[in-house]
Amino acid sequence: MPFSPLIGIAVTLRLVAHALPIQVFGRFSWIGFWWYVQQSAEFLYVWPMLLLSLALVANLVLALIYRWPFHTGRWRREYWLVFLSVLFVPITIAIGLVGAVDPSPMHRPKPNPLAVWSSNGLFITSIMLGVFCVYRMKGLRWFASAVVLIELWVLLAAGLIAGMALSGDWL
Repeated sequence: MPFSPLIGIAVTLRLVAHALPIQVFGRFSWIGFWWYVQQSAEFLYVWPMLLLSLALVANLVLALIYRWPFHTGRWRREYWLVFLSVLFVPITIAIGLVGAVDPSPMHRPKPNPLAVWSSNGLFITSIMLGVFCVYRMKGLRWFASAVVLIELWVLLAAGLIAGMALSGDWL
């Protein structure tokens, strides 16, 4: 019987539905992914970090009150690029999960350099994309910078968890 794509899709959906590791990605598991997401979210509302998180949200609210960006005349199609860095958060967490080093052995293996470079490259790319978006959004730069700062703050939390997983040194 020839291989049908529907069989492959059914097998993939069954693996995802049972939260088993997906073999294509190596050690990726949805349970581990959600645990890393929870850990990075906890970084945002731990006591000293909560002050900065609240200040960034207040900055965004003030920017929205000052000038509502979603009016027909103000908003352009390319302004949606400012929200692209949100996608870097789950990618960073997935990189940290796939390249994780077991912290228990006495002689810990070295971190995967491709995973480390990818995680750091996503953060640098997010910074460059944020600068580009703030530059391009004339008239809405306060809003753009508020959104970019929140995205970088959340990406920093995800990068902290991914970096600890990649190095095997947990706080």
